[in-house]
Amino acid sequence: MKKLILLFSVVLIGVSCSIFNKYDGPSYKQVNEREVPDRYVKDLKSQRPNATQVRWEMVDSLTYNAKLVDNGNNIRVKYSRNATETHWIIPKEYVPSDITDHIKEAYADFKIHEVYIADIRNKKVYRAGIYNKKDYKLLEFNIQGKFTTEIRL
Repeated sequence: MKKLILLFSVVLIGVSCSIFNKYDGPSYKQVNEREVPDRYVKDLKSQRPNATQVRWEMVDSLTYNAKLVDNGNNIRVKYSRNATETHWIIPKEYVPSDITDHIKEAYADFKIHEVYIADIRNKKVYRAGIYNKKDYKLLEFNIQGKFTTEIRL
């Protein structure tokens, strides 16, 4: 009986550690399309008529994310009152080495959550979300892959 309790405790601790150490970045409330302002839904459908697997998230009462696949690319479109941002998610094996090298050197205890090309007001930049057990940071790089700034969240 003692061995069974000990085994159960070890398994429980192992599962707990693996769940709590995996950070998936900021998470937002999933919403149905009918809960999203019509102007955002119409804009997405007109700009990306071939989009599939569209999922909506509410960031706050005026800001929504649309996660989708368009022509084989994972894309996130962020709609807010002031602007629309398009993020093309880059698979980890295609992230420029300048970006991964900078993160390894300057943020050694952090892991990469995701890297994407952001189109914000017709300016394209790389952004990298990185995390460790305590913190999440967003780094910005120019389109050549050179570090420019750490964005406050």
